[in-house]
Amino acid sequence: MSSETNEFSRPKIALITGAGGGIGEAIALCLDKAGYHLVLCDIKEEKMKSVANRLSKKPDLMVCDLTKPEELEAMVGVLKSQFSEIEVLVNNAGYAKEGPFLEQNVSEIDRHAGINFLGPIRLIRAIVPMMLERGRGSVANIVSIGGIISLADSALYSATKFGLRGFLTAIHEELKGSGVKISGIYPAAVDTPMLMHEALNGGTVLNWLNAVKSPDDVAKAVLKGIRTGKLEIYVPYSDGLTSRLAAVFPWLIGSLSPILKWFGERGRRRWLRKKGINPDKKSI
Repeated sequence: MSSETNEFSRPKIALITGAGGGIGEAIALCLDKAGYHLVLCDIKEEKMKSVANRLSKKPDLMVCDLTKPEELEAMVGVLKSQFSEIEVLVNNAGYAKEGPFLEQNVSEIDRHAGINFLGPIRLIRAIVPMMLERGRGSVANIVSIGGIISLADSALYSATKFGLRGFLTAIHEELKGSGVKISGIYPAAVDTPMLMHEALNGGTVLNWLNAVKSPDDVAKAVLKGIRTGKLEIYVPYSDGLTSRLAAVFPWLIGSLSPILKWFGERGRRRWLRKKGINPDKKSI
């Protein structure tokens, strides 16, 4: 058997950050089904072990706090020595804390920036050169509709996601023709513990203007990004259209805010009732 045959008979390797969360688990299951050998990364090992128990093949687990450069560098060292043939990088880890910006401390600024913006950039800088050596690879990044339109009480989240969107747009152009594909996935509201926390703790009700999507919907978009290298993939597509229109005329958000919030609050209460939860409950 030739070395070329051996190369393509080996399982392709995919690294997923934030793999212990709801979206991360769905992505892991999707890529496991597609035949990838998974390297899961999360700040909490127990969450990754729970995901690992649902996979058809045993993954490798890496505990890493993306806000700590020394931990990220240590993980990159292991990746380069043991998983130099990474075919897919999924930058899924994300962080959001709702509330007025002036009520958040400096550590929140650093945490949003480290997880949502600097972490993905540093991983791309470390892993894409290995992909370029082989002339192929894919990077899928979970961004957010919050990276297209910015809302009150989500200033830090939107700032980091806006920055990530700009970075992806530029590097997508830089890597054209290299064989390495770069995609951004832009979900609206997704049925995760984070969304539930927002529903019960004062997150923006605009999350519920449209139907909440499932983590599986996001996982399918990730697989599409890996295969096609499309720069921006929206979940759902209709929210991508409306958000981009709002981004062109940002002052419309303030003008339409009262009616949008009214519809969003109706959607929030309806969604919670479907979950069997009293919508008047204040916290979880």
